[in-house]
Amino acid sequence: MTSLSAPRTPCVKSARERPRGRLRLQVSRPVRETAIVEVHGDIDLGTAPRLWEMLSERLHGHGAKLIVNLSEVDFFGVTGIRVLQRAQLLADETGTALYVFPGESRCARRMLDLYDGEGLHAL
Repeated sequence: MTSLSAPRTPCVKSARERPRGRLRLQVSRPVRETAIVEVHGDIDLGTAPRLWEMLSERLHGHGAKLIVNLSEVDFFGVTGIRVLQRAQLLADETGTALYVFPGESRCARRMLDLYDGEGLHAL
């Protein structure tokens, strides 16, 4: 009888070995009263607080319009939807127009489609 053994090194890195907190945020102001927050990387339980902090700061500012560009997002979990919901509530309170642009990010588009965009303004 032949026995098989598992390889000594895994082919795929485990969750413990993957880099955590892969999120990069960049803000631009192409025109007066408008800010664009560009999101790169993963939006998950570990990175969502950073995204919320950034959006909250911008929504408490004096801009009339905030665009969240998700086109470079690699992972977009339910936590990301929760952040956008909170941001929309704050935008309503502060009188700021909040727009979400999923771009070509399949994961962002999928999650926004599942959520059905209720209450969020997708571009």
